[in-house]
Amino acid sequence: MDLILPFKVGDLAESKSFVKGYTGAWFRSKIIDMRVTESGHLEYYLEYIDYTEEENEWIRVFQKNPLSPACGEGKPSESTEIMLRPAFPHWYRGGQVPVRFPKNELVASVCDTWKVGDKVDWRCSDCYWTAEIIRLNSRDVVQVMLLDPPMGEGGQHPAKKKDLRPALDWSIIKGKREILASCSSGSS
Repeated sequence: MDLILPFKVGDLAESKSFVKGYTGAWFRSKIIDMRVTESGHLEYYLEYIDYTEEENEWIRVFQKNPLSPACGEGKPSESTEIMLRPAFPHWYRGGQVPVRFPKNELVASVCDTWKVGDKVDWRCSDCYWTAEIIRLNSRDVVQVMLLDPPMGEGGQHPAKKKDLRPALDWSIIKGKREILASCSSGSS
């Protein structure tokens, strides 16, 4: 099966990092160029939106995680991960959802109330960290748990609710579609 990625030059996207200290973090990026290398790997040339001091760089779309646990006899895992995903869609809180959406627009809708167990993207250090809410600390702060290594940096952190957005999975096979995050009752 041929995969056709929905990215073109000029698109906004998010790129993942395997750099120590930022493992699993997603960075807002703009696609400046694209190419297929001599070895057949698809790469995108990215400009980092929130890290303007960083030089633009080529990112291979599929990469092996150098931090993944050994497979079998101490050999690195052969599994690859996608390193680029579409920019986060417009999202609305429950009461703000418009009656009509623009055609072909990817949209997420969430309740106003975060609860324990919710999967979120937490904005910290000008990037997004996939996490799970593990405790409601106060009206404005929750405790989040980052993905464990090798997929993330791990650890628990206090996070302001204003810095959270719903974590959405993007399927390379299914491509763009309207995604509605589940909405359940809970206390904030």
